[in-house]
Amino acid sequence: MTHGTLLATARDLGESLSGFLRSAGARRTVVAGDARRGVAMVSELLLLTSGLAPRLVAETVTLAKISSGRVKVSGLEVTTKLDDGGRLRVRVVRDPDWVKATIQETGDADHVAWLREVARERGGTFGRVARAARDERAFYRAVELAYVPPELREGAAPTVPLDLLGEHGALGVFHVHTDWSDGTASLLQMVEAARDAQLTYVGISDHSQAATYAHGLDAARLDAQAKAVDEARARVPGVEIFHGVEVDILADGSLDLDDETLAKLDFVIASVHTRHNMPFAAMTARIVRAVKHPLVTILGHPTGRILGGGKGYTFDLGEVARAATENGTFLEINANAHRLDLSDAHVREAAALGARFAIDPDAHATSGFRDTALGIALARRAALTSKHVLNTLDRDAMKDFLSVRREKGRARLGLAGA
Repeated sequence: MTHGTLLATARDLGESLSGFLRSAGARRTVVAGDARRGVAMVSELLLLTSGLAPRLVAETVTLAKISSGRVKVSGLEVTTKLDDGGRLRVRVVRDPDWVKATIQETGDADHVAWLREVARERGGTFGRVARAARDERAFYRAVELAYVPPELREGAAPTVPLDLLGEHGALGVFHVHTDWSDGTASLLQMVEAARDAQLTYVGISDHSQAATYAHGLDAARLDAQAKAVDEARARVPGVEIFHGVEVDILADGSLDLDDETLAKLDFVIASVHTRHNMPFAAMTARIVRAVKHPLVTILGHPTGRILGGGKGYTFDLGEVARAATENGTFLEINANAHRLDLSDAHVREAAALGARFAIDPDAHATSGFRDTALGIALARRAALTSKHVLNTLDRDAMKDFLSVRREKGRARLGLAGA
């Protein structure tokens, strides 16, 4: 089990506390450390602030009510335990040391040590160069390095692709649940929330019939939902709606709905929800069969992990990645705050084998679209580019892509006229 604070929780707490500190008179605040790098489980929530005395920072932390523990002051640092058992540290920084502290407290120890060595090789010192730089980008330029985004500041000499996926790289998302299955909002409300999140398309993908615990949809209910999707398209013209399903991968690798039903949909997400304890080889065969299905667009939450909870199931990621690549099936970066599945290490491994990815929030409520940013951070940690990610396509390109892919899948199954 992985310990720490969920990235989403840490970022929310950091944003909240930053607001309190600014209200108390802080000139600057920034969330640093694990949370800024996008680490899935944050070992320590770290904030930097300037313009406040440590005692006033301690009073502000107490006022913010983000911890029921004792707030301690030690020199220029304020610490306390978070309610989930994690640690909060707020470091007060003098304005001349702001860039230095931000770089020191964002990168891991190996990355900072590398920067110190590079600065020495360039005839300076880390501290002197940092104090002369107006911001982090200026520091990297001063030591003759390409700028390293926070997500990649781990280890020495990280590789930064010129076309690294942007922080707002997803133009739309799939894997969205409604109250047709186990979501808490109506289809129309979820579409409106996608529009409000400035997405240009959204894929509705409620559970299939095997997920009885989630009121999964059979073929007849999917047909009925298709009519509701058409109605939503007329009522919310600002966002394209793609109709799909999250279909269960059964124990033998077959899918929970028949090919004729799946062939009517714009896309299909296939996911494992049961029998997590299958032997390694059997689970591998199960997932490989599913990703080879001509109509499967995306493999959902591939390892099934729950952060701070279950570790999911095990299988040969390499074999699955190769099968997905051959079939043009995308592996999901499930951005749900409790999943972040695949991990960044797994994404790197699969990408090296040619796999491509879809970043999805697995949203079960209107607030779920916010989680997409977590998946983007994970993708950036894995050094993905826009070419690796399905949902960097714009709306028209996505419509064409899904249509062509569905027709090819139908043809392979002998359902070209379906």
